[in-house]
Amino acid sequence: MPNTIDQQLLLESFKYLSNSDLAGRKTGTQGLIKARNYLIKQLTKLNVSPYKNNFTHEFTANNGTGHNVIGIIKGNKHFNKYIVLTAHYDHLGKKSGKIYNGADDNASGTAALLILAKALIKSPPMHNILLVFTDAEESGLKGAKAFIKQNMNILPDVKVNINLDMLSGTKQTKRLHFISRGIEDILSTKLFHQFKANKQFSNLRLVQGFRSPHNISLNKRVNWNMASDHGVFFKQKIPFIYFGVGIHRNYHTVNDTFKNSNLSLLVKAVNVIYYQLIFLDKNIS
Repeated sequence: MPNTIDQQLLLESFKYLSNSDLAGRKTGTQGLIKARNYLIKQLTKLNVSPYKNNFTHEFTANNGTGHNVIGIIKGNKHFNKYIVLTAHYDHLGKKSGKIYNGADDNASGTAALLILAKALIKSPPMHNILLVFTDAEESGLKGAKAFIKQNMNILPDVKVNINLDMLSGTKQTKRLHFISRGIEDILSTKLFHQFKANKQFSNLRLVQGFRSPHNISLNKRVNWNMASDHGVFFKQKIPFIYFGVGIHRNYHTVNDTFKNSNLSLLVKAVNVIYYQLIFLDKNIS
């Protein structure tokens, strides 16, 4: 599988979004505003069109205001059908004076979505691609819920949601995991089996399902269908694929930093996700 993504931009974006200057990117903070402005600047540079003539889409969150950032890349065949890519760009902010940088969670997925945008602009997709950077995921998937509420009119035309949340893991992380629901409804039987078989890549193992580390009690209670923004699409009976590494020892701690992340894994993961995305774009009915 050829490496088709911009590795340099991926790592530059990942480093910036997980920098302490953004103070953990908590919803409603100056750090999150900096992250949002960065995303809009990069999307503009890439010539991604703003969705509904605006990149910023407000909603009520935590007695304040949240802001999703949404761009669109028009398809060249299925003009009225959508693939929705999601990644939340908020995190926990500061606690007791300590910054929770949220590198893996979820500067990794946010940077990945930017790089997928660049690849899709270079090689236009068949379906319309919505690039949805959600806010307030950490406080109850509020950004994804707002997207659904504000776009009920297009939901019947959304073929699949692909959600990216935690793609870089720790230095010890070696695998990319995924779960999917409803994919068999949008692919032929033959293509569905082919999609499921696309798990072993030359430089990264793609594993179906998530397991709970025995040393992290929190993980025993995770409902993976609802663990991130894809859960909102799942409730709407929209097929989804969720890519991530699962919960690890740095999850929601001050150790979730750029320097503690697996940069090689992130690069490989984004390349694999792009491959899977293109397969779906070409083959879903």
